[in-house]
Amino acid sequence: MKIDFLEYPKTIKILLAIYVLGFAIGTTTHVLDLLNHGLILNKNVPTWKNIYWVSLTFLDFLAIILILRTIVPALIISNLIIVSDVLINTNGLTFERFGNSDDYKIVLQIIFGLYILSTTPIILRLHTKDRKSHSTQHQVL
Repeated sequence: MKIDFLEYPKTIKILLAIYVLGFAIGTTTHVLDLLNHGLILNKNVPTWKNIYWVSLTFLDFLAIILILRTIVPALIISNLIIVSDVLINTNGLTFERFGNSDDYKIVLQIIFGLYILSTTPIILRLHTKDRKSHSTQHQVL
């Protein structure tokens, strides 16, 4: 498998390394949750939430693979994952469940989400610029 990440410009590599770290933490967390709690992570929530949380085990890992392979699909899935995750975990940004011992996880998730949302346009701009410069170099040769 060719890893395009190694060919990305340095700034893009740095920005995306944080994505990889965040999704690796997410993947690890979801794997540990599955090992400790099984497929029903929380009996007090609707089944669809449990299905979603279990699916994150695979979606977070898929995001990492895409980040290493191709930028635009990676950015799309990264944004979809983090926005849906924050919305689901905050009950549509109502924060009804705050006051629990694991609130720090949601706060960290929100920070990661803001990072993804704010860096996506920067990465796209840099990626577009890099592709244009590569195509210009090929035309000159």
